[in-house]
Amino acid sequence: MVESGATRNICVNKEFFSTYKPFKDGEEVVNLEDSRTANVVGKYKVLLKLTSGKTLALNEVLHVPNIRANLVSIALLGKFRIKVSIESNKIVMTKNNVLWGKGYCNHGLFVLNVDNEMNENPSCFAYLLDSIDL
Repeated sequence: MVESGATRNICVNKEFFSTYKPFKDGEEVVNLEDSRTANVVGKYKVLLKLTSGKTLALNEVLHVPNIRANLVSIALLGKFRIKVSIESNKIVMTKNNVLWGKGYCNHGLFVLNVDNEMNENPSCFAYLLDSIDL
């Protein structure tokens, strides 16, 4: 899901990581919107294959299995000159006027269209962008 308040990349599923470094129990936590915290159990790189044919290589993605969705930060996309437009319950990402990705609104949250096994279960999308390779 694409999130305007996200400050870090977060992924629920360990199997989505292409590289991975485990953390010690309690080494790092993330603050959730409802004032709770969740333990980070590892981090590293996730490749997000978009239906546009482009791939976002998300670096420093935190593995947090105790949240409900993966999140992509709109603010951090902007750091990499990706423009995010939202109109009529659809989201479109472009860079230099070239389509990078798009998605749709699902229960008030925007879900990116991806071209891999994550697409089978949109509720398990969770990425916050800390850095990406474009």
